[in-house]
Amino acid sequence: MKYFTILVLITAALATPYGVDPSDDQQCTPPAYICKSDFSGWLVCNVDGTFLDGGNCPPGTVCQYINDLPYCI
Repeated sequence: MKYFTILVLITAALATPYGVDPSDDQQCTPPAYICKSDFSGWLVCNVDGTFLDGGNCPPGTVCQYINDLPYCI
């Protein structure tokens, strides 16, 4: 069972896309959510088409994608 858990974590880490830097002022289409570049939280696309800070993950967690949506796990 431990090996399965490790395999799942490794697979998730390899499949996780890289975050973006909010200072890049990337254009987006609401509603869109992405992980911060350091995976400490998430960004939200506003009505102007730019990403804003959506929040920080609780201590001991990082932002990762599940079904293409960011979650703190």
